[in-house]
Formats: sequence, structure tokens, C-alpha cells
Amino acid sequence: MRSYLEMFPEDRAKIEGERRILLVTVPSIVKVGEEFDLRLTMMDLSGMPDEGYEGLITLTPSEESLEVPDKVELKPRDRGRLTVRGLRATHPGAYVIQAEVDGSPSPGPSSNPLLARESPRRRLYWGDIHVHSVYSNCHADYAKHPEFAYCYAREVAHLDFCAVTDHVRGLTPGRWADLKRLADKYYTPGRFVTFLGFESSHAKEFGGDINVYYESTDGDYFWLEREDMKGTTPKVPLSTLYAWLEHQGMPFIVVPHHTPRAGKYRDFDLPYYAGKDEPVLEVFSMWGSSEARNDGLYLKGGKATARAYLEDALVLGYRYGVIGSSDTHHTLPGSPVSSLPRPYHHPPNKLTNQGLAAVYAPSLTRRDLFASLRLRSCYATTSTRPIIDFQVNGVPMGSSLVVGEKMLGDREISLSIYTSIRPGLVEIIRNNQILYSFRLADGVETHYTFTDRDDPRSLWITGAPMSKRPFFYYYLRVTFLGDHSGIRAWSSPIWVEKG
Repeated sequence: MRSYLEMFPEDRAKIEGERRILLVTVPSIVKVGEEFDLRLTMMDLSGMPDEGYEGLITLTPSEESLEVPDKVELKPRDRGRLTVRGLRATHPGAYVIQAEVDGSPSPGPSSNPLLARESPRRRLYWGDIHVHSVYSNCHADYAKHPEFAYCYAREVAHLDFCAVTDHVRGLTPGRWADLKRLADKYYTPGRFVTFLGFESSHAKEFGGDINVYYESTDGDYFWLEREDMKGTTPKVPLSTLYAWLEHQGMPFIVVPHHTPRAGKYRDFDLPYYAGKDEPVLEVFSMWGSSEARNDGLYLKGGKATARAYLEDALVLGYRYGVIGSSDTHHTLPGSPVSSLPRPYHHPPNKLTNQGLAAVYAPSLTRRDLFASLRLRSCYATTSTRPIIDFQVNGVPMGSSLVVGEKMLGDREISLSIYTSIRPGLVEIIRNNQILYSFRLADGVETHYTFTDRDDPRSLWITGAPMSKRPFFYYYLRVTFLGDHSGIRAWSSPIWVEKG
């Protein structure tokens, strides 16, 4: 049988163009004048680099004060990946880089936004910390070796940090030792951060699924010698896991995920909560959204009727920041390509994205990222990489504004959003209700200030089982529209507490 490329050589560019995705990334925050890298991966529709690709790519910065080469060339020896060094922003501002593939019939992609500042106190890092390998004994026909995960995250998806979190039912002492070895091997402070972690499964009456992450690579994996630990729904309370982790005496955090999935959910009315060691919730993954019952987003397996959503946890007093991650079983962390295993592909036009975690930190080290996750200095997106800054009375996302009963006046909500994709709808959420909404500006950056003058006496949530103080809260949701329908981002909440 003849190849289509042989039969229609004049249409070669069009045929090949239909199966390619160009990923273009730059650091989110840089210092004015410092050199940084532009990274490109030409992918096929499986999410893998198109290793035979060769061609020219034209680069156009949004402002002349961003120094970028006019053209770069991908050659077969590049294997579909190219790092362009020595870029600089000579003035403060927000920038994007437009890439055009020479000969392509389609418009090229933009990079993620880059924010240049004179003296940035912190940087913004991107990662995927929910990744399964063949060691999970789950979808072994798709899953790959854990080393593949780190190579892919760093070299193909251009991530700053990653964690392989295999199901404990697939782990053995030998496999765990290998995961620890690989986490150490690929940890390169300043370039790429790894975390040692695992996924612990629990029946819905006992807390649902949750991931564990260590600050170091000295921890062990959780295991009880009982038959149901070999399945997907062990009848082991989350409190048993928490007590076991505490007994180890090493810093850890736990992160619940796809909490409202109908078959196995997290019932937030149950008394399972690790407090400071449970700082964030994975609100989005390749399986769908866990934000709210009626958020209009897909969740594989259907949505539970229990109080199992982020919106339920917040009103009950859980102090969750939010992250996204992939929960990939194809071992493709950070891939912009949907990779649900057959037959579970998302329905047409429904969330063909994976989640990403955005973390603000002073530097790209395991210690700093871990500390930022504890502080909930983070937010969640679905594949895209916007820069989001959200504050209430100067208090940043993930934090609490503590006030005396007679001291709370108007609350000034300020936000800045930098994005290379539009249009989009911004919603300020207060106590699970939309307080105010508006459209993103036409350019790269959107800045907005809104004053909440409502009487706080009508806002306090009292008697919440997981909070000793009366409180209310805000968070930000960005919903992209048009060609980008289905892509969202969520800030971590800001709480107002009665002191």
C-alpha cells in the first residue's frame, strides 16, 4: 500500500501539519537584563517529539525590548527539541513570543507569558506531581518506566518539577528503592526538582484516594499486610495513613484528588483531615474537575452526590489551596495532548487537557517548592500557563486576613492576569457564589481592582467543623472561551478570619 505522502507529495506540509503540535515555553518570571532560555518541542499527536522534523521557525516578540532571534532551525539531529539560549528583556513588562512554522498552513502558537521585573522576590514554577509509571500495575499497556516520566517532564514538556506517584498496590521494596534512586538522580536544584511520593487508595467510606509527598527521599511507602490492600478500595481509614506518616517523623504533605468521582469519592463530612499537612487539593486532572457539582466540567466516572467537592470542603472549613496535575497513566507529565487510556477518552470538545500546578517560590529547590505548597502559594490550570496574582487587602492567595470583629471594613480585591490566550471570563468567587465577573483585556495583561463593600456580618461562616474561627473566603476562576473553550485556571483561596 502506497503512503499518502508518496501519493500526494505536493500536500506533504499540510498532511504532516495536521499531526503536529509546537510547544513554546519561556520562564514565567525573569529579572530585567538576565539571560534566559526559549524551549521548543515539535510534538506529534501522541505527545511525543517528532524526532524526524526539520524546518525553520520564525519568532516574533510582542515588544521590541524582548531580544529574540528572528528565526531558529530545527534539524533532524535535534530530535524535535530545541533550546535557544541568551534571550533577554531589556525593560520591565509582560511579553509573549509568537512562533510561526515556515510552510505550515496553520497559525503558529504563542509562548506562555513572560513577566520581566527589576527585582523579582519570587519566581513562578510549573509542574505535574501526579504521574503513574508501569510500577503502578495499572494500564501497563500504556504506562512507561518511571525514568521516562522525569525525562519527558524535563526535556519534552518543559516542566520545572515532577513527581512519580505510583499506586502502593504496585510497589515492592525493589521498585520503591528505584523510585528513590531516580528522584535523587534527576533532582538538579535550579533546573529541575523531583519529589518522592506515592498514591494511597481508600474506599469511599474511608476517605478516597490521596497522594503522599516527602520533602526528602528518605521516606517509605505505606503498606499493610491485608488482602484488600492489593485492590483499588482498601477499607483503611485515612487516619491510619496519617498516623503512619506521623510515626515516620519526616516532613510530608498529602494531596486528595478527583474527590467527587462517583465510584470512589472523598466525603468531607467524614472526620479525616491532616490539617497543616494537607494544604492543597488537586482540583483538576486528565480525569476532569473536582471544583463544584454544577461547574459544567467533565469528570470521568460521573460526579458523586456526597459533599465531596472543593466547594464543600471550603465551606466546611478545610484550608485547601489548589493545584492541577495530570494523573497520567501514559507517563506523559505536562503533556498538552489528552492521554486518557482507551476507552476513556474525553467526549468531543470536553477538556482534552491535563492539569498543571503553578507554584510561587524564591528558588527552584525541593525545599522552597515544598514550603510554598505548605503555604498554598500556588494555583491550578488546565495545560495553559497564565501568570495569576490575586490579593485581598494586600494578602496573597493561600493566606488568611485576620481581623478584629469591629475592624473589618471594605475589602479591596486586586488581581493581575497575564495570558497568551483569549478571550476569557474572570470570576471572583466568594463563599462559593460569583461575586463579580468581567472579561479579560485584549492584550497580554489584565489588571483589575474590585471593592467588596458588603456587610461582613452576613458573610461569616460559623460552626464549620474544620475551623475554630468564623471565616469567609474568596478565590478566582478564569474560564477561557472560543477556540480555547474548556481551559480554566483557579487561584488558591484567600480567607478572611475573625481574630
